Amino acid sequence: MSIAAIGLANGNMIIIHNLKDTIQTSEQFKSFRINLAIKEPITDLLFSRSENSLFILSPSSLLVSRFDSKGGYTISPLDDIGSQLNCLQMSPINSASVVVARDEALYLYGLEGRRATYALEGEKTFIKRFFKYIVLCMPSKSKPSVNSVTIIDLKFKYIAYKGDIAENVCEVLISGNKLHVLCDDGKVYTLHEKSVFSKLELLYKSNYYLLAFDIVADSKLEKYIEMDVHKRYADYLYQKNDYDLATQEYCKTIGYVEPSSIIRKFLDHQRIHDLVKYLQEVHYKGNANPDYTTLLLNCLIKIKDIDCLDSFITQSNNDNQVQFDLQTAVRVLRQAGYINHALQLSTTYLRHDDVLKIQIEDRKDWDAALKYLSRLSPDNVENYLHHYGRLLLEYNCQVTTHLLIELCSGSYRPKNADSDVTDQLSLRKSKFNSIAANTINYIGFSASNSSRNSSTEEDDVYKPPSPLKYFSQFINYPNQLIIFIESIMKLRFGIEFTSDNIIIKEVQSIYDEQNFNNVSASLNTILELYVQEAGASESPEIQRELHSKALMLIDNYERIPIDLNHALMICTIESFDEGKVKLWKFLEAYEEIIYHHMAQADTSTNREDEERSTDAIFESIKNFGKFVPRMYLVVLDFLSNNIEGHNNRTVIQNLLELIDNVRDEFTKKHMNDEVIRLPQMSEIVQILSKPGVHNGIVKEWIIRKVKEDEEKTKVDELLLMSYKEETIKKENQIKELNDVNKAQTFQNTRCSSTGERLELPAIHFACGHSFNMSVLADNETECPICARSHGMIRELRRNQKDLLEKHDTFIKGVSNEGFKLISSNFANKLF
Repeated sequence: MSIAAIGLANGNMIIIHNLKDTIQTSEQFKSFRINLAIKEPITDLLFSRSENSLFILSPSSLLVSRFDSKGGYTISPLDDIGSQLNCLQMSPINSASVVVARDEALYLYGLEGRRATYALEGEKTFIKRFFKYIVLCMPSKSKPSVNSVTIIDLKFKYIAYKGDIAENVCEVLISGNKLHVLCDDGKVYTLHEKSVFSKLELLYKSNYYLLAFDIVADSKLEKYIEMDVHKRYADYLYQKNDYDLATQEYCKTIGYVEPSSIIRKFLDHQRIHDLVKYLQEVHYKGNANPDYTTLLLNCLIKIKDIDCLDSFITQSNNDNQVQFDLQTAVRVLRQAGYINHALQLSTTYLRHDDVLKIQIEDRKDWDAALKYLSRLSPDNVENYLHHYGRLLLEYNCQVTTHLLIELCSGSYRPKNADSDVTDQLSLRKSKFNSIAANTINYIGFSASNSSRNSSTEEDDVYKPPSPLKYFSQFINYPNQLIIFIESIMKLRFGIEFTSDNIIIKEVQSIYDEQNFNNVSASLNTILELYVQEAGASESPEIQRELHSKALMLIDNYERIPIDLNHALMICTIESFDEGKVKLWKFLEAYEEIIYHHMAQADTSTNREDEERSTDAIFESIKNFGKFVPRMYLVVLDFLSNNIEGHNNRTVIQNLLELIDNVRDEFTKKHMNDEVIRLPQMSEIVQILSKPGVHNGIVKEWIIRKVKEDEEKTKVDELLLMSYKEETIKKENQIKELNDVNKAQTFQNTRCSSTGERLELPAIHFACGHSFNMSVLADNETECPICARSHGMIRELRRNQKDLLEKHDTFIKGVSNEGFKLISSNFANKLF
C-alpha cells in the first residue's frame, strides 16, 4: 500500500503518499488536504484495484479521483446520489468497479459512470464483499427489530442466502471461505458456502435450470455435469409440452446422454417431427449408429419430407466425411423405393458396390453400370466383373467382353466421368458371322487404346487378373469367350492365331511360372470351344474355319502347353475324327488309329467310302504297324472278312509284302526281339484259310515263303553239320588233354605275351600258349590270355545255375514270353 486516504466530516479529504515507506522509516507523513467542495461528511472511500483511482461516497453524491504519476489528481462526479456509512464495496464482478447500497437498490459503477442497477428495497446497515457475493445487513421486513443477513450473487442475480438474526449485527468478518457474523452480545454466527452439487440439487427442486446452467459454467465443472442439467431441463420442458425447446435441449446432450432413451420418449408420444430434428443432430455430431440411421430415414419417408431427405443425404462435415452409416442409409432408401436418392448417396460417397447393385438390380441400366465400371480402379473392376459379369454379358455382351479383355490383358485404364465406353467401340449388331473378324476388331481396339495410354504414369500399371476366373461368366456365350481368349492370348501372352499358323513372340514367357497355368488352361478351353462350336454350327464355312484352328492348336502341341489327353476327350465327345487321329498319333496310340479306320470301314454305306476306308487302314498299318506288330494280324483278319471287292484283295497282297519287308528290315538291324513279334507264316496261313478267301490271293506269297523256308532249312542243316563237326573236334581235344598217358608237344619259340624268345625255364599251358617265367605273376595257374573268356563262361554258368533256384523269376518270365525263355534254357542245358 503506497497511498492512503482519509475522509473528513466537513467534506474534505486527506491523501497520504508513500505510506509504506514512511511507516518503515518512521518519517513524518507527507500529506495534503483536498477540498471536495461538498458540504456534507464523507461516508466511505474505496481505492480501485490499481490504486490510481479513488471512489468517494457522501450521502448525496459519488465522486472519483484519479491520480497521475506526478502526484496530481482530478476529481469528477459519477452520480448525484450517495449513501450512508459502510455502503460502498468493491464489485465482485468484472463489469463494474464498486457497488453502492441504497435503500431502494444496489448500484454498480465504473470509472466512467453507472453500469447497472439491481432493485432491492430496504434500509441497508452495511455491505461486505465475500468473494463473488455481496453480503447485506438490513432490518427484516417482517420484524424491524430483527436484523436480516442477505447474500447476493450479482453476476447471476440471485439471493444465495437470507436469514434473520435476533441480535444486532455489528460486523461481518471473512476468514478463508467462511463468513462470520458478529453480534453486539458477542455471539458469532458462521456461514459456510454449500457445495456446487448441493446448490444444483436445490435448484433442481425449484426448477431453476437456467440458473443451474450459470452456476455449472462459472464453477468450471466437467462437461457431463452440464449435460445432466440440460437433460433435466429438457425433461422438465417436455413435461410442460414445450416440445420444440425440449428438443433443442435434448440435442445439446448428444454425445453424453444415450440417445435411445430420448428416442423412446419421442416415439411413445408420436413426436415424429421432433424425433427427426433430434436424429438429424445425432447424425450431424457423428453419434449415429445404423439403427438411428434406419429410424431417421424411415421417419423422413413416413412424413414424406423430401427436402429434408435431400438435405440429409448431402450433409457432410468440414472434412467432407459422411455423418451416418452409408450402408444402412442406402439399404433403407432402396427398400422404400427411393432409388434415385440411394444412387445419389452411393455415387457421392463412392459406394461402388451399392451403385452397381442399384444400376443392375433396381434400375436394370446395364449401360450405366458398364460406364461406371469403366471409371473404377482395376482391382474394383476385377471384383465387380467377377460378381456381375454374367448379367452384364446377358444384356450388353460385346461391351462387357471388351471391358474384360482390357482388364485381363493389362491395358485397362480408368476413364473420365464424361467418357462413354460404347462410343469408343464399334459394336456389331448382327449375330456371330466370323469369329476371326470379331477378334481382330477387339484386338485392334485394345492395341490402339494401349498406344493412346502409353504415356500413362507407372502408377497406373497393375497386375492383370487371371482370365480363368471369368470363363464361367461366358457359359451361355461361347463365341464371345472365343473372342475373349484369342484377344488375351495375343495382347497378354504374345500368342497370335493366324489363318494357318500360331505366332509366338516369346516362348519363354509362356512357360513362366506365373503364366503357364493361365496359358495352358486358356488354350485347352479355346480348343474345346473350337470343336464344340464347329459341331454346333450349321455353316460349312464356319465349321472348316474352327476345325482348322483346332487342328492348328493340336499340330503345335510341342510349342504351346495344351493337354493332349483333354483334347482327345473333347474330340471324342464331339466326334471330331481328324482331331482324334492326330492326337492318337502324337500320343503313340497307333492301335486306336487303325481301329478307328476299321470302324469307319464297317460303317461305310457305299463303295467309295469303303475303298477310302480300306486305303486308310493300309496307310495306318504301313506307318504304324512296326510299332504294334500284333495289329498286322488284326488288319489281315479284318480284310479277310471283308474280301469283297478288288481293292481289298490288292490290299491283302500289299499287306503280306509289307510284313515281309518289315521282317527283312528288322533282321538286317539285328532286332531279333521285334522279328519274333511279327506274324509267323503259320498264323497268316491260318487266317487266310477261312472260307471265302480265294487261294489265288496268297498263292504266290505262299510259294515264295515255302521256297524261302526250304532255303533257310538247307542253310540251317549245313550249319548244324558244321556245328556237329566242330563239337566232335572239341570233345577229342578235351579227351587228349585229360589223357595223362599221352604227352602234348609244345613247339612255341616265342612268349605269347611279349613276343620275345622263350628262355628256360618257360611255362606252357594246355591251351597252347607259352610264356617266359618273368612275365607271369607268382602262383599264377591260369593262362592270362584265356583267363578273361574263361571267367565270362564261368560267370554265365554260375548265373544260369542260380536262375534254377529262382522259381518266381522263372514263372514271371514264362508268363511274358514262355516259348522264348524255355527254348533259351533248353539250349543252355538248364533242363
